[in-house]
Amino acid sequence: MADAALSAPLHLAASLLALVAAAGLAIIVLARPGTLRAEHQEPGPSERLLAAGAGLLVAGHIWAGALVPGERVAVVLLHAAGLVLITVGLSPRRLRGIAGPALVVPLPLVVTLHAVGAVAGVVGGVRALLGGPATRLIGAGLLAWGAAEAIGLASPTAGAWLTLVGAAAIGWWLWRVSANALLAKFVTASVAILLAVIVLVATALSGLGSRDLVGSELERLSDISAGIAEDVERDWPAQAIEAAGVLATSEEPLLGAAANDSGLQDLYESVLEGQDQDFLVVLDDRGRIRGSYAPDAALSADFRRQVRASPAVAELVTGGRLRAADVLRAGGRVVVLGAARLAPASARAEQGPIGAVVTGRVADRAWADEMRDERQVELLLTLDESRQTTPTAVSPGLRTIAEQIAGALPNTDGPHTLQLGDRSLYLVTTPVRDLRSRQLVARAVAVNTAATLEGLQRAQARRLFGLALLGGLLAGLVTAAVTRRLVAPIRRLTAAAEAVGDGDLDVHVGNPSRDEVGVLGRTFATMTTSLATQASQLHEAAATQARLRSRLEALTASMSDALVAVNPDGKIVTFNPAAQRLVGRDITEVLGLPLEEVLIGQGPDGKTAAAAVGRPDAEGEVAVQLLLTPDGGPIVPAAVTAAPVHDRNGERLLGRVLVLRDVTREVEVERMKTELLANVSHELRTPLTPIKGYAEMLGRRQYEPEVTRRFAEAILESSARLERIVGLIVDFAALDSGRLQLASHVVALPGLVAEVLAEWQANEPQREFFQEVPPELPSVVVDPNMLCRALDELLDNAVKFSAGGCPVRVTGEVSVVEGRSVVRLSVHDEGVGIESDVAARIFGDFYQGDASETRTYGGLGLGLALVRRIMEGLGGRAAVRSELGRGSSFKLLLPVARGEEA
Repeated sequence: MADAALSAPLHLAASLLALVAAAGLAIIVLARPGTLRAEHQEPGPSERLLAAGAGLLVAGHIWAGALVPGERVAVVLLHAAGLVLITVGLSPRRLRGIAGPALVVPLPLVVTLHAVGAVAGVVGGVRALLGGPATRLIGAGLLAWGAAEAIGLASPTAGAWLTLVGAAAIGWWLWRVSANALLAKFVTASVAILLAVIVLVATALSGLGSRDLVGSELERLSDISAGIAEDVERDWPAQAIEAAGVLATSEEPLLGAAANDSGLQDLYESVLEGQDQDFLVVLDDRGRIRGSYAPDAALSADFRRQVRASPAVAELVTGGRLRAADVLRAGGRVVVLGAARLAPASARAEQGPIGAVVTGRVADRAWADEMRDERQVELLLTLDESRQTTPTAVSPGLRTIAEQIAGALPNTDGPHTLQLGDRSLYLVTTPVRDLRSRQLVARAVAVNTAATLEGLQRAQARRLFGLALLGGLLAGLVTAAVTRRLVAPIRRLTAAAEAVGDGDLDVHVGNPSRDEVGVLGRTFATMTTSLATQASQLHEAAATQARLRSRLEALTASMSDALVAVNPDGKIVTFNPAAQRLVGRDITEVLGLPLEEVLIGQGPDGKTAAAAVGRPDAEGEVAVQLLLTPDGGPIVPAAVTAAPVHDRNGERLLGRVLVLRDVTREVEVERMKTELLANVSHELRTPLTPIKGYAEMLGRRQYEPEVTRRFAEAILESSARLERIVGLIVDFAALDSGRLQLASHVVALPGLVAEVLAEWQANEPQREFFQEVPPELPSVVVDPNMLCRALDELLDNAVKFSAGGCPVRVTGEVSVVEGRSVVRLSVHDEGVGIESDVAARIFGDFYQGDASETRTYGGLGLGLALVRRIMEGLGGRAAVRSELGRGSSFKLLLPVARGEEA
């Protein structure tokens, strides 16, 4: 009975939970297609197949839960079709190539459908498991449902448990999916709780109903069995005595009628018709049977003897009693008889008995059929004799197993359960005893099969399933409606919060209610108002800060000095364009890097550049000169000033700011100044030494006139050289300071060049000077003195840097430069020449091609610089073309006088 009581509740719970899980799967797949595949925003063919398969499973579980008799094929068909559609909808690419040999085995339809459902569930489960975390729980559920289809045919209970496991897995997936939406979470949680309560209540009611049904059925069987025993022991004897009494008082002479069968038949039909008596027996005064009659068949001799031998008949024949009844076994059946003494026709009591009449009922098969139809129960009577129980009066439903029932009956009376093979029987036995000794004659057995009881249980479970399904649906709809109403303000708040997150601070949340959500809404509105005010203030502050920052960036960008700021951790936070140029790295590379990775170089006392400017959290100011080594560039001397930066209150250290200035020019000027002083002292000392020497010699003694003349010429020559050096320095300084103003005169170059060359020829008789300036050369607008000075410097260089016998040529020609006519006056020598990199800088101030202390050629480095300045003052330009070892050509480009352009 325990298994029967368990199957209906388990079946109810499995069908209901699987139905809800499949319905939830269909809803989620259609409503939120991105749940299974993120790239799907709208339901596609796969989602529709999944939803259709889940819908078929819903229909199958509704049909199964309704316990429709004889429709197992339809349920299995729906389950198999649903699992197949779900499997096709899940189909990932990785399983497209799965194939195998076909094996055709003829199977019954139900088995085939179970096999198809099992295979589809397992394949779909594997596909879902391989589909990733999003479908893993669905895969577990499908595997359980596929296993349920495989096992359910052999063990429905195990199949129901597996169905529950699959529903739990998919239900957990539904809960995880619904966790992303508040409404879905509330509805899912509420429906889950309501469903659990409904399933528990329905299961409990089903279990209790099953037990009550069994108890009620046993009680009914007990009443029927007791009623049958009571009928046999009390009602049947009374009816038999009454019928016998009617015959005994009949005016029809019984003894005469008993002489032939037709007489007793006529008597039976006229007197006993409708009184439910199965036989009639007439005896004489000596107890001999004078005749007998039974409407269905003739009474056997053995039956008549057993009737004659009954104690009730014996009492009447001997005259002990007028009427008597008895319950006995006769002819293998239970017989109830009633007997009455026959009196003489005159009815004089003093005369002795003249015989007896006996009527009775037999508990036979016909009676069992009648009782079965009347009491709606299977029954039988068993005869207990010679320690053997024999069935008799068996109703149709028990005739094939009557012997087994009789053999398996326990010795005690009351309710029992018998298990005969695969059939379970509920039965109640009641003893039937004789009326005198109360000895056991037979037992009345009322029987109901478990199949009948299970039909009642199925009907009850069907009603419970329908009520549970309807209750769950109504509860879900009500919950969804109520939850939607409750969640609506929260959704509005969520939308408002998202709008605020997007920057819309003017959003409104509607009219909040008076509950906690309303308080939250009002608080949110207050917060957004405050945020709007603060945002406005922040925007103003940000605009002000942006303006200040723009100004600061413009300032720092326009600074010629490099500006670098670091935070207390030593990470660079500010880096202006001048700093980029100084260290050779872009601002996008260095922001956030430690200072020591960017400021690379050498400081005083062997320190690194970063260490020389002080720690980032140091308080003191530092002024130091560094030698920076930018990436891929030459060493750059830089003067650095580093100072700490504090907040507005001067309490918290914000970092350190460094101002770096490229002092390459200053260092170069300093070097050049040092070299100039050394060169000036050397160049001045060179002519002074012979002047002083010759003067001392002339002062100490008298020399011959010729020697004295030579000494005087040497002194004059050195004095001229000294004068030239001093003049060069004075003119350079005058031009550099602007104190010397150049005049503008129209000058004919052939004459001017001739004068200058004549002077040089006189001073350098061993060298040849050639003038190649054509007479027709246009006049130029120049200061003739300063032009002569420039030409003189170029000739001095040509003489200085070429061997004594090498000629010097001066040429002139007209050329067009930048769209205007100029005269190119050139000085050509065949000296040592100039390297190309030196030639590019040869006109620089204080520049010398060889500035070493051991140089071959002397000079101050001012001659060509003076030429450049003179030419700039005259509106012209100086240039050089030279080849090392093959001489140089210095060119002066002079503006042509108006009216003489070519």
